[in-house]
Amino acid sequence: MTPPVPATVAAGSLAQYVRTVILHLFARRRDRRSVSGEHMRLEGKVAFISGSTRGIGRTIAEMFAAEGAGVAVAGRSVEKGEKVVALIRNAGGNAIFVPLDVSDEDNVRAAIDATAEHFGQLSILVNNAAATDVVNTNIKPMTEYSTAEWNQILLTSLTGNVFWASKYAIPHLAAAGGGSIVNISSGAAMIGTAGLSAYTAAKGGMNALTRAMAVEGAPLNIRCNVIVVGRVISHSKDRGPDPVGMLTRVGKPSDIAYTALWLASDESEFVTGSTVTADGGSLASA
Repeated sequence: MTPPVPATVAAGSLAQYVRTVILHLFARRRDRRSVSGEHMRLEGKVAFISGSTRGIGRTIAEMFAAEGAGVAVAGRSVEKGEKVVALIRNAGGNAIFVPLDVSDEDNVRAAIDATAEHFGQLSILVNNAAATDVVNTNIKPMTEYSTAEWNQILLTSLTGNVFWASKYAIPHLAAAGGGSIVNISSGAAMIGTAGLSAYTAAKGGMNALTRAMAVEGAPLNIRCNVIVVGRVISHSKDRGPDPVGMLTRVGKPSDIAYTALWLASDESEFVTGSTVTADGGSLASA
């Protein structure tokens, strides 16, 4: 119900009264749309999400599509990628699968360009890909890494996943009038982690690069932020010990997806160059 108009409104308070009425009506409209499910937080936007055939990336893709974005599901597995696309489409979303190999620069560029061509624009980039098979088979002291092993982890986790993807996506985001880049990092980059020196170096580089990209992207109306992810159970085989000092609980892929959704949406347009931690409080108590 709109606030009643006073019998007499002093000239000096008229502007304030009008403002109160407008804010009241806006709040009613916003609440009504949220309750009805009509409000799409990413309506009219297009997102390229690397590593989105499973785990956190898949959940991000499904959530973004549910919020109205056109989504490019990008990854190595055609079978898994097409399955995610089918699920999104069956739920009424708009998605395509784009094969992606972050160790191949030409492939990264082609995947980004194909997404922009298909949807007519690109406004969101989520750099989530991680060659976990490479990382998990190279857990050892830094002195035992070969140069080839070290370079391979940095190639897939930083150079291909962030540098190449962002390099080729930024012109499309700029052409769309601006957009948001969300990098997915790890708590391993924030503390010393034995056996993961190459991975922590890659994720630490991602965190630092995020700030540089935010500064360079500002004139183009492009924001860039990074999510530092804690312990998350992504699939049935993920059964490691819970981190010591976690203040809430072990994370779910949806915890990270909701964080990415906020950073990708216009709701966070005042936020750029930020490191957003989603780890159940692990770093706070470390």
